[in-house]
Amino acid sequence: MQHLSVVGGGSVILIIFIGIVLASPASALEIPAPDPERIEQTTYDLCTFERALGSEERVEAATYIAETMEEYGLSVGTERFAYTNCYFDPELSLSSNIIGVREGATDEIVVICAHYDTADPETPGADDNAAGVATMLEVARILEDITLNRTIYFIAFGGEETGLDGSRRWLADNPDLHDRIVFAISLDCVALGDRLHISVLPQHRWILNTLPSSTCLDEVTMHLPSAAAEGDEDSFRAAMIPALRIYEEESRQIMHTPDDRPECLNYTLAAECARIVAGTVVGSDVAAGDPAPGIDLRVEDGTIVFTRPEDTIVEVIVDGTSLGVLPSGSVTLPEGPHTVQAITYGPGGSRSVTTITGIGVETELPDASGNAVAIQWGGEREVIYATFASVQLSYHLENPDEVTQVDGYFDGILIQNLDNDHPVVPTSGPHTFIVVAYGSDGEVIGANQTAFTIQKFRIVDFDGGLLQVDETGGASCSASTRPTYSCAYSPDEDYRVVVGCEYVDTADAFLQTAAFWVGEREYHIYDIPFLDNSQRHEIALRLEPEGPGTYQWNISCSRGDKNAVGSGSVIFY
Repeated sequence: MQHLSVVGGGSVILIIFIGIVLASPASALEIPAPDPERIEQTTYDLCTFERALGSEERVEAATYIAETMEEYGLSVGTERFAYTNCYFDPELSLSSNIIGVREGATDEIVVICAHYDTADPETPGADDNAAGVATMLEVARILEDITLNRTIYFIAFGGEETGLDGSRRWLADNPDLHDRIVFAISLDCVALGDRLHISVLPQHRWILNTLPSSTCLDEVTMHLPSAAAEGDEDSFRAAMIPALRIYEEESRQIMHTPDDRPECLNYTLAAECARIVAGTVVGSDVAAGDPAPGIDLRVEDGTIVFTRPEDTIVEVIVDGTSLGVLPSGSVTLPEGPHTVQAITYGPGGSRSVTTITGIGVETELPDASGNAVAIQWGGEREVIYATFASVQLSYHLENPDEVTQVDGYFDGILIQNLDNDHPVVPTSGPHTFIVVAYGSDGEVIGANQTAFTIQKFRIVDFDGGLLQVDETGGASCSASTRPTYSCAYSPDEDYRVVVGCEYVDTADAFLQTAAFWVGEREYHIYDIPFLDNSQRHEIALRLEPEGPGTYQWNISCSRGDKNAVGSGSVIFY
């Protein structure tokens, strides 16, 4: 689990439904019972491996997870998300995500994920998050012989503790899967105490209808403060993919400390978590063929209007920003053309997306007087460094009894009757938020505004190629690069090309120099007579794209009169 810091005190919200008591799908009764002793043993096994990124034990945990996935009948693959300081890692290592796929009858996908890295080498990371991985693997085991329509991806993500690096990279590298993913479930800290909680955004609360009942769940609604812990589910939310997270709150007591040990955990709770997840997968799969209700979407005089079947949840998206669940007629667009989308979901997660272009109208903010309402976060210099997806539109009413209505303006978009703490999922970049309070006579009795910037900063590594100078059997040089990358461009990302340089020495070579170049950067290895000074090195080159387009880099190496050259490229779209 990752703790987020918000520069300047910006506020973040996730709507949390701490447990939901619902009827079990009949087919869920056919699922084998999870084995708490098996989860316990897997957790103990994982805790024997140091799992902090950069650890010397780079291979053991990833290998263990992959072998267990294969034992449970999954097709296993890996995808790298990091190369800096780990270029020569094998594919099964802490710099890779491990993906186990169980094929279904259709191309729709459900993702069950848990991160397997730890925050630092000093913590065993039992609850955070060896038990989460063990629970995910137990779900794979008990579903092995269950016939399902949907394909299930079981993913052990790396790099969660360093900024959701593994999950964000996996989603960035697999854009073709986004529309196929029905929902994702993230398991992060699920084995301490005796209560489980579930977090989900309001527009995705249809998922809760597929949960089996559980005595470990109570029905409560709350929100998380800005310093709350978030996890890989937020990478999916940022990609507009429905996601829920199952967790417990007792983990805060031992998280990221040496006290997070396997002997402290409640494996019966983890087994109940596995039962809930398996039941949710099967319950949603039963309703997979039920279509999402359609709606009639239009813009009238700048106002978004739609008709929908009763009780249908409608998510409203304007110019890429999800405004969440809002009623028809409550959103008015500012002047100019805008892309408007409305999303509805069927009982099993089938999705209907209606997209139109709407023309906004010129709006004038009402004159403000009084201090009936205040925004206690943000500011002109506020920068929210976001690994999270949702931002809370919160405000404070000085005298609530005097206020009959509060309207909000998010980037000039009017939201009438804005609820306090309403979550939105904004795009990267600068944003404004204005709130206006009205009294009983319809007069403005207060207004306040703030400005902030969402900066979803992350470092993106590319495998820039491999340069080799080999003196075995006579000097030879080689340069190899992978096929052209394709990547969605974002101004918030720092792109780096990492090239591996390998020098294979022999003791009989005398005063020779091996040279490696990546662009203008170079590295030289001077041979030490009569000694084998074979070594490996990395050269990192920062790409600075100004926007979409094709960008190339050149690599080369030489030794004496031998040399090799190569080039790599990335297409930003």
